[in-house]
Amino acid sequence: MKKNIIKHPNPHNCRVCNKGACCAEGVEVDLFEVARILKKPLSLKKPWFYFMGPDKEFPSGFKFSTTLRKRRCVFQDSRFRCRIYEIRPRFCAEFPFENGEKAPYYHILCHHMKKSRKK
Repeated sequence: MKKNIIKHPNPHNCRVCNKGACCAEGVEVDLFEVARILKKPLSLKKPWFYFMGPDKEFPSGFKFSTTLRKRRCVFQDSRFRCRIYEIRPRFCAEFPFENGEKAPYYHILCHHMKKSRKK
């Protein structure tokens, strides 16, 4: 079976983005991802997540979001880089896609997309 390969609209933009705007609003995560991330030893004040409610779209059936600190995801450092990149949630790993399609909010979250629209 051939695996579908999803290509980023412009992967160069993500390599050079220092703003981390794509997760400035926090990130939706599944309960299983919360459990995996909570195992990582980080010297960050908790809580790291808040419960959003039941959601059939999530494998566990429960949706959470990362908390915000200083107007950004709790896991972003002072340079807007992800502290949990190697175990980042599915939505982070797939961005700018969501379930194989370009995320409907890509134009809002992507720092480079915002800049290109102003021209």
